[in-house]
Amino acid sequence: MTASLLQGLIMAGYLGSAVSYIRHFPGGQFRIGRYATGLLVMALACHSTSLIIRSVQSGHLPSVGLYESISFFTWLIAVVYLILEFRFQDKSLGAFVVPLILSAQFAATLLIHPESPLPPLLQSSWFSIHVTASFVAYAAFFFSFVTGVLYMLQNYYLHARRLGIVFSRLPALDMLDDMNLKATTIGWLFLTLGMVTGLLWAIQAWPSFEWLRDPKIICAIVTWIIYASQLAARYTLGWQGQRAAYLATAGFVSVLFAYIGARLWTDVHVF
Repeated sequence: MTASLLQGLIMAGYLGSAVSYIRHFPGGQFRIGRYATGLLVMALACHSTSLIIRSVQSGHLPSVGLYESISFFTWLIAVVYLILEFRFQDKSLGAFVVPLILSAQFAATLLIHPESPLPPLLQSSWFSIHVTASFVAYAAFFFSFVTGVLYMLQNYYLHARRLGIVFSRLPALDMLDDMNLKATTIGWLFLTLGMVTGLLWAIQAWPSFEWLRDPKIICAIVTWIIYASQLAARYTLGWQGQRAAYLATAGFVSVLFAYIGARLWTDVHVF
């Protein structure tokens, strides 16, 4: 199977799945929902195959450069979404998440480039652990953001007494808040793991502490503080629901800045 054919199957699968989830959202038809999930599984299988092939050919985790990092991030979001769908037996999030997966993978495809070896600076046993933990954290924070936004939307419809299709099909407020808490907790734990492994790696690689001025490290620390504050406020001050949703949104803005913005100003974090 050629790389171009594999990419075509990935995009076709995500496109068909996104359309099916959107069609499923208003009425919740069982058959359309089954098609949506099936197409997503097919796309994810092709996507997994593509990443494995690229990893074997390059000799490292496929997360170096914008194409690889966005594609790997997209793959993780799809995996986490399917886990949530099976865990909560609710497909309504798919109408919001899968179109974003499609858009991100399309953007990644536009940036595709030949495989390249890992830069010497990144050739370390810490690389895979640090990068995987960081990307799992990003994926979890993405779902924290989505469930937070949907919580605010659901809450708005409830208080405005506008009981339309969107209101009736969104998950209940308690379920959204529970999803938000779980996603935030998982994301914060994996971000902590990513920062600890990154710290140990940096101490070994650089004798001085100049790496502390790296923009991405600064953004990661800010992100960690925001989500730590969200969890602390939830457990000590009872901040949940709407307030937690606001903090989750602010935290994801920091994640995007760390992931996309800060990487433009550093030669170290090319992932």
